Amino acid sequence: MFYSIDRIEEEVAVCIGDDEEILLLSTDNIIGSYTEGSIIRETENDYYVVDEDEEISRRNSNFELAESIFTD
Repeated sequence: MFYSIDRIEEEVAVCIGDDEEILLLSTDNIIGSYTEGSIIRETENDYYVVDEDEEISRRNSNFELAESIFTD
């Protein structure tokens, strides 16, 4: 399952899963460079890794949707 980092409060990332589950995650458990809006996924050893390909795919889908709404 993928999670989106909704916000970061001190050293805790508040994440929302694809199933809308809220996950409070220590930032020490996130591997890679992340910001609010980053997409992460769980690894086998209870760490989470930033998934840049999934993030790009979702951003492109959102852009295409917005473009289709606001163009004739």
